Amino acid sequence: MIAVGIDGCRRGWFYVQLLDPGRYETGVAEALHNLRDIIISADLTLIDIPIGLKVSGREERKCDREARRLLGRRASSVFPVPCRQVLDCRSYQAGSELNHSQTGRRLSRQSWGIVPKIAEADRLIRTLPDKTKLREMHPEVCFLALNRGRPMSHNKKRPQGRAERLALLERHLPNSGAIIDQARAASPKKDLADDDILDALVGAVTASHPESLVSLPAVAERDELGLVMEIVFANPGKASMNRA
Repeated sequence: MIAVGIDGCRRGWFYVQLLDPGRYETGVAEALHNLRDIIISADLTLIDIPIGLKVSGREERKCDREARRLLGRRASSVFPVPCRQVLDCRSYQAGSELNHSQTGRRLSRQSWGIVPKIAEADRLIRTLPDKTKLREMHPEVCFLALNRGRPMSHNKKRPQGRAERLALLERHLPNSGAIIDQARAASPKKDLADDDILDALVGAVTASHPESLVSLPAVAERDELGLVMEIVFANPGKASMNRA
């Protein structure tokens, strides 16, 4: 099984590729389409970016609402997702006004900041011969699931937060520390933050449990292009919940 996790970073996109037991690759790509071959060759790739976008309506995507309910005190880590039309906007003001006209909500600066990456993912997934090979995850939901339903206690930007996430990852993938060390040595922090490495790694670990994937919401929503609007995570050891 080849499992991949991808997270956006300052330089572009960071990925972790889990190969045979004990083997792995990490790297940074400036553009997401540069990872297309890796995604196609993998059994499953999970990416921390919204896939599937609404075009109108006051209700947010169900997967985002359900993820916030699960996360409790970490709910703010799930950013509001812009409507599809915002992907064509050139400025924050224009994007925020357009989003407000379509959904009744203005955009936060954080949401606007990831619009270019949302657009990259949107373009890429539409070129894939098998779109089910690239699915959306949220790192904090993945960590919560691997932690038996308990959200992380500390912010991922703080040393305590990084330490607790690494300890959790090592319970599920013993060589997590080595993977992180390799990635850290290969890229300066100005290009790749410590938490970007953790987020991509938890995506790869989650993707390596296809038999226990869970989808939010239970009944899939699709956008106007037919793309699934979901957030997936692994629930190792359990066969219940919303099997994906």
